[in-house]
Amino acid sequence: MLPKKKILVVDDNAFNRIMISKLLSDTYEVLEAGNGKEALQTLEKRHSELACIILDLIMPVMDGYEFLRIYSGTEKFQNLPVLVLTSDKKNNGEAMCLELGAWDFIHKPFDSNTLKLRLKNIISRSLLNSFEQLQYMSAHDALTGLYNRPKFFSETRLMLDSYPEEQFMFIRFDIERFRLINALFGEEEGNNLLKFVAQTIRLFAEGIPICTYGRIEPDVVCFCGPKRFIDIEKTVKRVVKLLSGYNHNYYIEPTFGVYIVKNNSTSVESMYERASMAASKCKNKYMTYIGYYDESMGEALLNEQRIINEMQGALDSGQFVVYFQPKYALRSNTPIGAEALVRWKHPERGIIPPDQFIPVFETNGFIGKLDYYIWEQVCILLRKWTDAGIIPMPISVNVSRANMYNPHLVDTLTELLDKYGLPPKLLNLEITESSYMDNPHQMKKTISELQRRGFVILMDDFGSGYSSLNTLKDIDVDILKIDMKFLPTGESDSRSERILSSVIRLADRLNLPVIVEGVETLEQKEFLQSIGCDYAQGYFFARPMPVDEFEKLISGQSFEQQMLEKPSKKAFVLDSIWSANPHAEQIFINIIQPIAVYEFSHGICETLRFNKAFIELFGFEPAIENVGRIASRHVSDEDRKKLRDSFEQAVERKSEVELEYPWLFENGSVMWVRVKLQYVCSDNESHVL
Repeated sequence: MLPKKKILVVDDNAFNRIMISKLLSDTYEVLEAGNGKEALQTLEKRHSELACIILDLIMPVMDGYEFLRIYSGTEKFQNLPVLVLTSDKKNNGEAMCLELGAWDFIHKPFDSNTLKLRLKNIISRSLLNSFEQLQYMSAHDALTGLYNRPKFFSETRLMLDSYPEEQFMFIRFDIERFRLINALFGEEEGNNLLKFVAQTIRLFAEGIPICTYGRIEPDVVCFCGPKRFIDIEKTVKRVVKLLSGYNHNYYIEPTFGVYIVKNNSTSVESMYERASMAASKCKNKYMTYIGYYDESMGEALLNEQRIINEMQGALDSGQFVVYFQPKYALRSNTPIGAEALVRWKHPERGIIPPDQFIPVFETNGFIGKLDYYIWEQVCILLRKWTDAGIIPMPISVNVSRANMYNPHLVDTLTELLDKYGLPPKLLNLEITESSYMDNPHQMKKTISELQRRGFVILMDDFGSGYSSLNTLKDIDVDILKIDMKFLPTGESDSRSERILSSVIRLADRLNLPVIVEGVETLEQKEFLQSIGCDYAQGYFFARPMPVDEFEKLISGQSFEQQMLEKPSKKAFVLDSIWSANPHAEQIFINIIQPIAVYEFSHGICETLRFNKAFIELFGFEPAIENVGRIASRHVSDEDRKKLRDSFEQAVERKSEVELEYPWLFENGSVMWVRVKLQYVCSDNESHVL
């Protein structure tokens, strides 16, 4: 038996409440309230249980009129019907009650059958309204009122099938960095923006006779309509203009992905995916709002799906194989380790390069499985070499972003090494700098625990992130791998030379070994040697090679003789004086004679510090401007050679050297400079003067 519906009777007359309760008790469960205030208290707790309210108008504390005003202004009570009991037939009370939200009324004294019938009718209307409301909610997005994803897809399918001869345009619209707007200005502001976007879409749709539109993801809206009615370029300009005037406190950058439907029988899901691929073409490109789908994207999508279909089978059958790219010590030109790389050896398509499948695996999460597979294959080989009496070199393996945030990573790696009886120093771990950006706190915690267990951590692609110095400050890695984009690409590329040289010097001061990867030419290798880089990796030395070739390469090599070491810490006398005595620095800064402190290394001279008098005379230009490789607009080539020779003499003699040379200003005037070079200290390679 179904439970009885609940009715709330609101009347200050206890006799009336008892009478109505007895009258309705065979059909309903009756709750009672003596005035409007008590009724509201009951509603707050139990409104979802109630089927109807029977309300008297004339009551103390809070009468029926005041109750109706509050009731009608409360959204959660909207579908709860109110039947008013009234004895006022002259003062237009009925009209006022209806205006305030009452569903029906009945006059006192009332007929019991009439009361039951009217009560039944308004409850039935309420249930119908509730059903319609549920239907609407199941098809529409609660925030914007647009179709939700399932409804949009089904209505679009119906439209496409109904107009088979019509060519349609499918448009995906979203807002770049919408989450940032939510984070900075609050969720309410973000919701208001989405409502504005929804209203903008409705305005756009008004002039199109047949179309569908809906909210597909939190910040993604899609539209589909006949191509002949849509001027997409004009529409986008209009939308951009509307959004630019919405809120001047932040910049709103929309993105439109456009797919011209070639075949109306194509699934709507596929249309959405193609429009999404089109939108990705203009992501993070300022003032580029529209991306169009082309067939090459479709081929990429098919290839991606093929990879997804075959990935597990490929892993199970051993199609993923390990290649090794050696790392070299520049001084001895001998390998000191290697990086393990993965190749997909497909039985039909041959070797598939990693840039075709790694991004797919990172997106769908399969990269976690592949990581572990490669780690284990490397451990098997390290065990094999050890058992064969070969002292193995350390092999570095890549740890994907997904695995860096795996709470079981440390235990998983430790258990793997225990399984094969290997020390952690043989399995180095490479992480990308970009991984740090997602969750710095978690990254620091994970790296610290890995180092505590004995693992060596390499930061890969250093310099490719947006906060490289921040990363270096916060994450205590063991080795830096510098991204190849910093390497000089030509004779005139002095800027990249300076950047790379500075990064290597910085790492040297932090006691961090540096491996520069991507070295392809003899000139690049010689340049790295000239700036004090100790280790490198790249095609100039060796390409990634299969296991058997790598074993031939390392045969007879002893890793113990080619240890990857941290550079010695440089302790400069002046730095230590200033650190211990801040007054010494003030004396240096304010002394009336122009003074500068230089570091001279491998024929390159760089300014470390200079005082106020120096700045007043020369500006911020170093008076001895990089006497090594870089040409100067202030000093002739002949005088630069004289300067370099003087530096070398001061270093060789460990004493003072004097010289004079002309300094050319921008306006063409010349100033003769007398320089006293005073040797201060050295760490064998770098010298302070």
